[in-house]
Parts: sequence; C-alpha cells; structure tokens
Amino acid sequence: MGLKKGKVRIQWLLMGIIFVLFLVGLIHLLSPFPIREFKAERPPDRYEISINTGFERQGKNQCAAFSTAFVLRTFGQSLQGAEVYAKIPYKIPISGYVLPKGVVSYFQSQGFSPAIYRGDLNSLKTRLVQGNEPIIVLVGNGLFWQHYMTFLGYDDKKKELYFFDSGRDNDENADLTGNRTMTEDYFLKWWSNGLPVYNHVYITVE
Repeated sequence: MGLKKGKVRIQWLLMGIIFVLFLVGLIHLLSPFPIREFKAERPPDRYEISINTGFERQGKNQCAAFSTAFVLRTFGQSLQGAEVYAKIPYKIPISGYVLPKGVVSYFQSQGFSPAIYRGDLNSLKTRLVQGNEPIIVLVGNGLFWQHYMTFLGYDDKKKELYFFDSGRDNDENADLTGNRTMTEDYFLKWWSNGLPVYNHVYITVE
C-alpha cells in the first residue's frame, strides 16, 4: 500500500513539474506583456505621416514581417518583407504566424527600442503624433485570424484611419498616406480582436 501511495505522489509531482514548465514557457512566449495606457493627451483633429516606402504584398501569414519591414524602411533600412520573415523569430509551427514577441525581438536585434502598449483609440492617435513614426497594430477575430497593420494617420472629422496593409494588392488611398482607409467603427470592431491579453494593442518603435 505504501509503495502504491509513493508512486501516486511521484506521478503528481511529475505532473506538477510539467505544468510549471508549461506555464513558464507560455509566459516566455507571451512576454513582454502590453503596458496599459490609462490616460492620453487630446491629439489634433487630423494627423498623418506622409511616407511611402513601398507597398509590398505579403505571403500567407507574413503580415508581421511585412509591417516590420515597412517601419524599418522609414528608418532608412533597405529591407523587404520576405527578407524579414525569413529571419523573424517566434513563428507558430505549421501556420507560420508570428507572435508579438517575434516583432519586438526583431526590432531589438536591429538596434531599436520597441514597446507594446494597450490602450484606446485616443492613446493610439496620441502615440502617433508624439512619436511621428508608424505604429503597428494587431486586429483580428480570436483564433480564426489575426493581422498586423501599420497605422499612419487619421482624420477625426471624417472618422477615418489610414494604414499600410500588406494584405492589399493596390494603393487604395490615392493622395492619402498609406494604402488602406478604415472607418473608426470598423477598425474598433476588429481591434477588439478576441485575444485576452493582446486586444487593443499597438507596437511603437524608437
């Protein structure tokens, strides 16, 4: 009887160790966790970064790398999305989707200081105005799909937001910055992307 109880205790101990290792690994993959922004200044009614470093069309699930490459080109680096995707870390096996940690890690490997924030539309606009650099946002629908885009400007009177979206074939914005326009309501619908930790998030780079 004592031997049987000892085996049970060992089994529970092993299960506990496996669970702890799983939890540590999960935390590592999800980190860094978004910094919560509680308050933001009132940004101007209209603002845009007038840049065009080339609107590349991504491959399947490569939006993280193509958004990253777009931002890096604004800093003067001559990089293509496919080139970044080949080197960017923390891809999910089989799907090839890149975790937010992969985007942050790649920017760090290039000598930049990225940060992930969680806020509202006002704080997103404020960050754009303060930094005067593109901001990567994550939109989606839970486990069905997630998509990275690059935020470049907005117009409060029109209730419009302007993005570089590597999932688009053409420049749909004509004289406006970026290649895609979204209404605020449509963007907010998908910015609430169904992920417990990573909804309403955006990645800034310095």
